Amino acid sequence: MSRCHGRMRADRRVRRRSVTLTFGAVVVSALGVVADAMWLLGGGAWLLIAAILLELVYRP
Repeated sequence: MSRCHGRMRADRRVRRRSVTLTFGAVVVSALGVVADAMWLLGGGAWLLIAAILLELVYRP
């Protein structure tokens, strides 16, 4: 039996959005380090904060 067998469709959608935000945070932060651009690092930090808040607020 898979982990998400009993979950609803909306739960999977929110989980996918959270993973996408986390992946985006990693990519944007890495670009910020490479380009030495503080605004990209800040954007990556805010994406990570949004992903964490989404996971904390929406607990299926």
